[in-house]
Amino acid sequence: MLGSNVPTHPARGDLAILFEFSDEWHCECAQTYITLSRRWDLPDLRPGDISNFRSAWSKSQVKQVIAHVPLLVNLASSNNVIWQRSKDRLLSELLRAGKLGIQFLVLHPGYYCSSDKMTGMERIIVALDDVLENVNNSNIEVLLETTAGQGTSLGSRFEEIAYVWEKVRMNHLIGVCFDTCHVFASGYDIRGYSGYEKVLEKFDLIIGLDKLKVIHLNDSRTGLGSKVDRHASIGEGKLGLQAIHALLRDSRFQNVPKVLETTEIDGRKIPEQLEFLRKLQANSTLVSEPDGIRVQLTLDEAF
Repeated sequence: MLGSNVPTHPARGDLAILFEFSDEWHCECAQTYITLSRRWDLPDLRPGDISNFRSAWSKSQVKQVIAHVPLLVNLASSNNVIWQRSKDRLLSELLRAGKLGIQFLVLHPGYYCSSDKMTGMERIIVALDDVLENVNNSNIEVLLETTAGQGTSLGSRFEEIAYVWEKVRMNHLIGVCFDTCHVFASGYDIRGYSGYEKVLEKFDLIIGLDKLKVIHLNDSRTGLGSKVDRHASIGEGKLGLQAIHALLRDSRFQNVPKVLETTEIDGRKIPEQLEFLRKLQANSTLVSEPDGIRVQLTLDEAF
């Protein structure tokens, strides 16, 4: 299931425009912000907004919509005002997603800032417990996104995500969003077909592949272990094509939404990148190795 991050206009209540872009770009899945991404205060979601969104979705080829929680939400914050606002906002996001029929809500775990890593993780756990208690009957899953490890951000190590998942009381409502750029920048060498398999094995051992519900497809402008979150167009960064190719061809993730998050980076537009990914996905032979040698072997045989 392949798609892209898609713009909407939540300030105008125009969320249904997501499906216009998605269908024009032939997306099977789409990710978007369902609220204003840089403001705490939110306009009311009107009944017409909900019906328009659901009606447009019913006519669209999009199978899955993923909502992304704004980055201002910080459940690890040591500042009690920010922490409470973040909890309130996450609850609002969940309730809105439920009204719109959205199943997955992607969340960056947070930044511990002036405290420490363990305190930050405990703050995330308490916050998720507080919020999820208010949506007990929800089918929406909060997906903790793997991060690049920039600054004091949490979620760059698989063990951190596993720890939060294990401690949250209602962890059946918690899953994971796997970002290829972030995983690479955080220090997991996912490059190449063998690197891909090794990192996925580690993820499965520590977190569990059953918890991987959404994938962000991004190359990285920065190198392995840089801890810097800078997306690049597919095949034009430091990560390379082989890991992306392996992921696209991996039958375990056939029905998992794979979302392109680059926009017009490096002068390439979203439709062009999506078309490139479709061709890459359809290719049954391994793409060139770094030294230029092309191996004539199908991925099914390789794995």
